[in-house]
Amino acid sequence: MGAKLKFILGLHCHQPVGNLDHVFRHGMDVSYRPFLETAERFPALKIVLHYSGPLLEWISEHDPEFFNLVRRLVGRGQAEIAGGGHNEPVLPVVPRRDAVGQIRHMSRYIKRHFGVAVRGGWLTERIWEPHIPGLLGEADLEYTTVDDYHFLAAGFDPEQLRGYYLSEDQGRSVAIFPISQQLRYLIPFHEVDEVIGFLRRKANELPGGSVLTLADDGEKFGMWPGTHDWVYKRKWLETFFTALTENSHWLETTTFSRVLDSAAASGRVYLPASSYMEMGGWSLPAPAGEKFQRLQARLERQGKLEDFFPFLRGGFWRNFLIKYPESGWMHGRMWQVSDHLAATLKPEAYSRAQPPAALVHLWRGQTNCAYWHGIFGGLYLPHLRKAIFSNLIRAEKLALRMTGGPALRAQRTDVDHDGQQEIVLANRKLNLIVKPSDGGIIAELDSLAAEFNLTDTLARRPEAYHWKMIEGADEEHGEHGHASIHERRFEDKVAAEDLIYDPWSRRMLRLHFFAAEPAGAEALARMEVEDTGDFACGAWQTSGPRRSADKLSLVLVRRGRVRLADGSTAGLEARKRIAIERDSGNIAVECGVKNISGRRLHTFIGVSFNLTVLGPADPAVGLLSADGHRLSLSEPCRLRGCRKFTVYNRRDRWELAFTLRKTPLALYQYPVHTLSQSESGVDHTYQATCLIPVWPLALKPGGKAVFALDLTLSG
Repeated sequence: MGAKLKFILGLHCHQPVGNLDHVFRHGMDVSYRPFLETAERFPALKIVLHYSGPLLEWISEHDPEFFNLVRRLVGRGQAEIAGGGHNEPVLPVVPRRDAVGQIRHMSRYIKRHFGVAVRGGWLTERIWEPHIPGLLGEADLEYTTVDDYHFLAAGFDPEQLRGYYLSEDQGRSVAIFPISQQLRYLIPFHEVDEVIGFLRRKANELPGGSVLTLADDGEKFGMWPGTHDWVYKRKWLETFFTALTENSHWLETTTFSRVLDSAAASGRVYLPASSYMEMGGWSLPAPAGEKFQRLQARLERQGKLEDFFPFLRGGFWRNFLIKYPESGWMHGRMWQVSDHLAATLKPEAYSRAQPPAALVHLWRGQTNCAYWHGIFGGLYLPHLRKAIFSNLIRAEKLALRMTGGPALRAQRTDVDHDGQQEIVLANRKLNLIVKPSDGGIIAELDSLAAEFNLTDTLARRPEAYHWKMIEGADEEHGEHGHASIHERRFEDKVAAEDLIYDPWSRRMLRLHFFAAEPAGAEALARMEVEDTGDFACGAWQTSGPRRSADKLSLVLVRRGRVRLADGSTAGLEARKRIAIERDSGNIAVECGVKNISGRRLHTFIGVSFNLTVLGPADPAVGLLSADGHRLSLSEPCRLRGCRKFTVYNRRDRWELAFTLRKTPLALYQYPVHTLSQSESGVDHTYQATCLIPVWPLALKPGGKAVFALDLTLSG
């Protein structure tokens, strides 16, 4: 045997902005700290460590002794620290100024706290697009890592991958280390002897001095289900480190920088836009995603998966912004705030040792986890979305404060990049954004004082894995070792009738028509009550916004049809008027309808309001009726004669008071829960509480009716 096989063991450790404090603590106790304490007992072992900015900031505040442990490993040359985007943004989809700024900010943070210069960085979710080399080069990084799957997509033989490869964009080059998928699935889920056997085989097959890389989630070493017992109590990690040490005569652990300084590149490469294979599947629309999963399963049963694996690419990360309109909206709002800051700040602000507070909050609002969904909750977790919006709202407030923005602001803009303009009505108390192209809804309502988006909801929609939850399809894993999260089983099956899907996003001010009085809130929640009109979705025409000295107003109009109880249809013209006042939380809403058919019309009309309170059973949140009766937002109910009520959230310091000028037949309330997968199985997650006042509607030809209401947002 010639020169030793070199092995890079890299850990990527991350907790997103807004994650729960106990999750950070749990990660420290069961994964991050025990891994380094184990590594410290093997001083000859070389490792690479990457900790995201949110995790480092939490550690600095709550567990500073951990920094000393990292410093000891760095100081004796045992550990290299990798950088990257400070708050784990998906680099290709945030403004380049922010991507470069975040990388440089992270490099400065590491230099300040650990005394070392950063040479390379972790690529968030290994999401690669062809312009990444130029971006990383501009941010002064020399290397990054992607999966070997990226190389397979470019036609490489995975058995021949070794070392690093150079890629270029706009004249800037970066070194790319391919991560071995085989090692990613072996470590730490298979027995140590099997891992060492794989490395020995590669040492015999590859030229001397070749390099194999494993750079993967640090959470798999103790935080993923069952792994703490497997990795530490049953001493998998100690056994593995012992084996690496005992085989050091042919196997050398090393770091990215040591390889860069001692070995030439193995070649050049231009990679297609890609991530790891699972991400491609997750980003597909649900029907295509289900076919993708079934295709993989069929190929695996036929023993052909390995042959076709390089061509199973699924979709593209940016498709999450379409698959989940709520993600696309959040992404658009992030761009809005970034553009506002770019017009406000001087270019050098992005490179300051301490960036302006507005920029810090914008960058926190770019944390990737809440923008997509795979195995982990991601977008489905309301507290992660809340953190994104709260930081974006705060950044926007600070930018307005710097520029001394007007007391009333109106703007037409395409927030979510769908080619249709939205309308912003704002004052110093609130942001209200109307989406005429989607039912003339209020797509976002922000309390600026509470820095809270009240309409940060998520609709119930199909997921490719729902069929597994029903059928109980199990992923197989090896007889020996521990199952990874990609191989786990759905123990808690669901009934097919529990999979309820929404035909529209859950926002505010959708107009609904019903042939009869809804039987109850449960029927509405299960989508068993048909909407007989075509007003809830579709485009509305707009007039305005109109401005007076102390008020902004907007009028929306749509002509459509309503199906009546006898099966016939009648034409209606619907009109919405929305107005806000200067320095006030008051929102005046009028919903008017006119019978433009030649026959009498008898139906029922409702207006839906979906609000999120992040925990409807919390005693700090609820609904308070005018007579002082308090209701939980976690249970469906129907209230008669309810003209005034308030939804309150004392935990997040806001309340929204409703005054209906015409007493409704009933007010219906129900919580909205989604069914999604997580690392632990099936999650039933609260996403919104829906409130629908319903009125009877009887109009002769040419007749009109107005249903007006006043909202008062306090915070």
